[in-house]
Amino acid sequence: MSIPIAFFICTEPGRLEGQSLLLAESIRKFCGNLKDTPIYSFHPRVGEPISIQTRKAFEALGVIHQQLPINTDFHHFYLANKPLVFAYAEQTIDADILVFLDSDKCFFSEPKEFLLPPGCNVAIRPEYGKGIGSTGSQDPQDEYWKKLYEVLGVKREIFVNTPIGNKRIRGYWNSGLLAVRRNAGILTACKENFEKVMYLKISPPQGNYFVEQSVFSATLCSLEENVFNFSFGYSYPLPLHNRLSKQAQINSFEKIASIHYFNMFYYQDWKKQLLNLKNLETKSEKYQWLCEGVMRHNMPYQPVLHRYILQLRKVENKMQNWNFNINLSTWIERMAKL
Repeated sequence: MSIPIAFFICTEPGRLEGQSLLLAESIRKFCGNLKDTPIYSFHPRVGEPISIQTRKAFEALGVIHQQLPINTDFHHFYLANKPLVFAYAEQTIDADILVFLDSDKCFFSEPKEFLLPPGCNVAIRPEYGKGIGSTGSQDPQDEYWKKLYEVLGVKREIFVNTPIGNKRIRGYWNSGLLAVRRNAGILTACKENFEKVMYLKISPPQGNYFVEQSVFSATLCSLEENVFNFSFGYSYPLPLHNRLSKQAQINSFEKIASIHYFNMFYYQDWKKQLLNLKNLETKSEKYQWLCEGVMRHNMPYQPVLHRYILQLRKVENKMQNWNFNINLSTWIERMAKL
């Protein structure tokens, strides 16, 4: 007999270990009636296993961890882990509802919206900003989406609104938090479509980085699923707080189901970055618990200069489109010996 709901994540050696532990701790502490939900962790590539300390901590938290050679064909593309693990989880975890979580999440209240409403097989939230998305046929990035739609058999156009700028774009959702009914077969369809697109070498203008997320979005469109969009308090994009539209902005941790913190806690100035978030309350026990967790798992490890180098590299990549080949970032990185 299947269980009602299960969570699953990807954990590989390095920074994901601390993130996955903080995530699991937050589920066990703050998720109310769902705090004892089974958590499955997958390490989908061959190589060095996660540390013994992380394994022991997982055991104490009731996290079931497995290292399996799920990602072999795209071993050097770590983002391929996600769609490949999607399908494996759907085929092996006997639960009515499966919830996938990127490791850079943290919960602060019971995520009741994971228990999908009748007639709905998937819950997810729109991507935070336009990014590689397309506003429609006049958008310069629309050619990529048209290729996806053709290859994946999308017949009906779906549009969503982004929480940054409230822009109307083709159905493009953030795949870092999703809940699906297992019997709908959505995750296996995503994996099959991802492999198809990768073998055909179809990629966004910015490169492969967002291909798994855009393929998942196009898969939902091709299946013509009735998508339930999570409310703004789910996977709340903490570092983007100041850029969110007024209706999407939340100032209290008491009103947040979960946060998405990206790489905010990698850097040694993470406390300053938190304090720069306008009108965000910093006195609650949940906020203090988060700060203590960041330190407990030794998350900050990169100097601030590293973040600026990445920002400069994005500018350099854009300038290459106009045949300006500037490699200042590499020179700075070499001189700073990062």
